Amino acid sequence: MPSPLDLPAAQSAPNTPRERRRAQTRDEILNAALAVMTEQGVAALNLTEVARRVGLRQPSLYQYFDSRTAVYDALFERGMRAHHDLLADAIGAADTGWPAACAAAWASVRFAMDHPALVQLLFAGAVPGFVPSEQAYAPSLRTYELTRNAIASAVRHHHLHPAAASERGVALFVALIAGVSVQQQANDPDADLEEGRYVALLDPALDMYVGYFAPSRPTAWTPWPETGARTAR
Repeated sequence: MPSPLDLPAAQSAPNTPRERRRAQTRDEILNAALAVMTEQGVAALNLTEVARRVGLRQPSLYQYFDSRTAVYDALFERGMRAHHDLLADAIGAADTGWPAACAAAWASVRFAMDHPALVQLLFAGAVPGFVPSEQAYAPSLRTYELTRNAIASAVRHHHLHPAAASERGVALFVALIAGVSVQQQANDPDADLEEGRYVALLDPALDMYVGYFAPSRPTAWTPWPETGARTAR
């Protein structure tokens, strides 16, 4: 099981010894919560068990997180920030245009394989009724902008048709990545990145995306009209 310690800690650095101890305890609680989610199911998070693992009584845990929802929210924010940072690094290290978009796709699939329980919280709606706070959701919006900008760059480099940078074009790119990740996790969860049966489909799927949004399409080509039928006019 991948270590939850890979997740970034809180953004604001504590200034006093007391604040540092509190921040460290919060980190320990979140790491323990992620371990329990991994072992017992994302929606089955038990704060009594989390408190036991970090050496606290459950009432003391509420001094750090006032509810189970607050724990989910903090994990959501940190997970989304970790996902954003991985994609930003991958895009920054790749050539501009379509290679950067492909690098983002691979970084996202790698993240999903490294943190399967966390990904269920972030992307699969595994906790009924949980809605992240505005603060927790903010990194997701930044990640979408990263992805959209990578696709737009591919359009500017004439690697893709302009329709790829539309809302639905970006949504298809995201859905493609999510589909590979979910199928891998559901059907071949113990495989690594090099051996995963569904991960091996990512490059062919990306090739199909390029084919669908080939820059040679007519300028007025509409990929998803309201009728659901693809048209060119």
